[in-house]
Amino acid sequence: MLQAMSIPEAATPETTSSDYSARYYLHYDPVGGEYAWETEHWRNFFLGVADRIVGALAPTTALDVGCARGILVQALVARGVDARGFDISEDAISGAHPDVRDRLRVGSATEPIEGRYDVVTCCEVLEHMEPRDAQKAIDAMCAATDTVLFSSCPNDYEESTHVNTNPTAQWAAWFAERGFFRRVDVDSTFLAPWAIVFQRAELAPRALVERYEARMEPMRNEVIEKRRALLDLQRRYDEVEGPADEASEYDTIRAEVEIDDDALLARHAALSARDHVIGLEASQVRLQRELEAARKRNRDLRDALDDKEDELEKLHASKAWRVGRAVTYPTRRGRD
Repeated sequence: MLQAMSIPEAATPETTSSDYSARYYLHYDPVGGEYAWETEHWRNFFLGVADRIVGALAPTTALDVGCARGILVQALVARGVDARGFDISEDAISGAHPDVRDRLRVGSATEPIEGRYDVVTCCEVLEHMEPRDAQKAIDAMCAATDTVLFSSCPNDYEESTHVNTNPTAQWAAWFAERGFFRRVDVDSTFLAPWAIVFQRAELAPRALVERYEARMEPMRNEVIEKRRALLDLQRRYDEVEGPADEASEYDTIRAEVEIDDDALLARHAALSARDHVIGLEASQVRLQRELEAARKRNRDLRDALDDKEDELEKLHASKAWRVGRAVTYPTRRGRD
């Protein structure tokens, strides 16, 4: 009897704390600068995020899972929230600002979380974790709170530590398995375009469908109105460009169209403004990634050059080099 042959699955790469050294945070974002509270860009960004979290969710306690150097924790504390955080990277925790360091600890997101919190935040963390560990992290977060502010970039495959990148819909499905659903009344794009506030809820199918349909209907109506405006505009232009019996009739229609065109174009511009902004943001992200990749190559070349220069200096300072110079000096003078 033939036995089924077991084919081992390819192991997913795993990152470790050593992958998130001080160098990682130094070059975290070429535009924003070093990932630290002292950097104005990051301090202002997370203070703004903290303002929106307090305004939308009004937490008194918060936990940041994968807090890195604790910038969000520090921003929440500045806004009156009793916030804590932990991260797998010892370098990250030791590099935190002194004012917040006692609120941070080294720990893994796969471990059970002690206590409960009004809100748990997890910002760009789980894509760095092996899939099974990411599921453990979701379990741990959902056991410690009823509200999770979550974000995980759905399409950044260039970052070397992104070993578990998934579409936003997939993360939402995994949270739904634990009874957590999107808060459609909270716009969480203040953190990232793909960020979501998940909240524990016991929703009947009807309530769940109603909640998501309520969010989809405005977007669907916007698309319909935009298409209607474009079709109306195209028909009017076709009408003007068609044959006319008399020049005067043609001129009259053309004048009417030109008057209406301004209103139609203004309406179309208003409807498509959001699309243009999204397109520009996407271009900016792409250019930033290309710039970071180029800068990383330059850093690697500089590091390699520095290493070679260090080797050369050590060679010149070595006893063997000095002895060799002394032995060959008379010979070189003779050649001169």
